Amino acid sequence: MISPAAFAGEVNYGVPIADRFHVHSNYGNVEGTRRHRFLFTGLYQLPFGQGRTFLNEGGWKNAMLGGWELTNVTLIETGPWLTPSISDSYDQSNTNVVNRGAFLRPDQVGTNFYEGQSRAHYFNLGAFGPTPAGAGRFGNAGVGILEGPGTATASLGLAKVFNVTERVRVRFESTFTNVLNHVNLDETKLNLNLSNSSFGVITAGLAPRVGQVSMRLEF
Repeated sequence: MISPAAFAGEVNYGVPIADRFHVHSNYGNVEGTRRHRFLFTGLYQLPFGQGRTFLNEGGWKNAMLGGWELTNVTLIETGPWLTPSISDSYDQSNTNVVNRGAFLRPDQVGTNFYEGQSRAHYFNLGAFGPTPAGAGRFGNAGVGILEGPGTATASLGLAKVFNVTERVRVRFESTFTNVLNHVNLDETKLNLNLSNSSFGVITAGLAPRVGQVSMRLEF
């Protein structure tokens, strides 16, 4: 939970509170944070070459096949907390907060936020609606009540150092991010404004599998 003045919309800090007489209605899950996060990093020396289990006799086999190291970074996390918003033109509070730059939220009219969840329909449009005309109040949708798309990605690296002379070495390294090419949706490209016809639509994903190979001379 967090102070109401801290978050609004897509992690907008310092936005004025719409209803300063009911501050408690602006408390909610901290936007941008995630319920669960698992991060695994590891380095594994392949068992080939001098000082290792196999091919430890030296020679060309050791020079080519020995000394390789495998690295891994795996990240699995749930999506960030998000808050639905609505255009200033739907303000029914009669307080003129629009001119103060306040962040407005719609009414919550249902509890199933994720019906038919997909990239083109991530949130259920039927769970929210404009505040009724003449209601004389702000929208009752809470702060941080929506959970955005999670992330699951694994990155691998393979590296080896070749000794040219006593003082000169060549380091070969190859790295691949999102090596499994898993589709991860980009929560920053998710429309959270109910007044927009594309509410709940995610327009882009995060980077697909990307690889690079490099060599570095060290002396």
